Amino acid sequence: MMRADQFIVSKRDFPEGWLRARRDGVTATQVAKAATPAGFETAVRDYLSDYVEIDNPYMKFGRDMEPVIARILHQDFGVLPNDWLLRHDSETHHLATPDGLSLDHKLIAEIKTTGKDFEDATVPVQYRRQVQWQLHVTGAERCLFAWMQRIEVEGVFAPAWWKPKHLFIERDEGMIASLIVTADALWERVENV
Repeated sequence: MMRADQFIVSKRDFPEGWLRARRDGVTATQVAKAATPAGFETAVRDYLSDYVEIDNPYMKFGRDMEPVIARILHQDFGVLPNDWLLRHDSETHHLATPDGLSLDHKLIAEIKTTGKDFEDATVPVQYRRQVQWQLHVTGAERCLFAWMQRIEVEGVFAPAWWKPKHLFIERDEGMIASLIVTADALWERVENV
């Protein structure tokens, strides 16, 4: 069970407090990107340049659909929506924001919107890395990974299905150990710059 002091800042404090708090460590998105040599250098450049993604229609569709999908996951699985930046219980520079968190903190949720169906077993590796990092930070045992495909209807994005598809991803201690090494190397590189 996570402690209250592991809940750092809510997205309601966006952008100022949220972006500042994320600079105090390595997030799931950053460690997933840094897991390859080329990605590591990109993650360093992004961190040092105050990189913020430019908004686009794909991101807007994701923002619009995430609360809808989160409500479905809450109804079907009891996972509560989460908008808190969380930190690991002892490694304070290990940060993550899973999209959902069960009351007992044993299950997290991650929500994605995508242009193609993941066909259950083909979740892209960068998303699996994000999930494993979130499991590490929260101490959770598994992740409810849900996705909704977007389609274009008369120039507007719309959901391809009535309900999101989902699967469960279990903890992978080997991947987590590798990500810890990557995150610590990334943090060492950017911490004092």
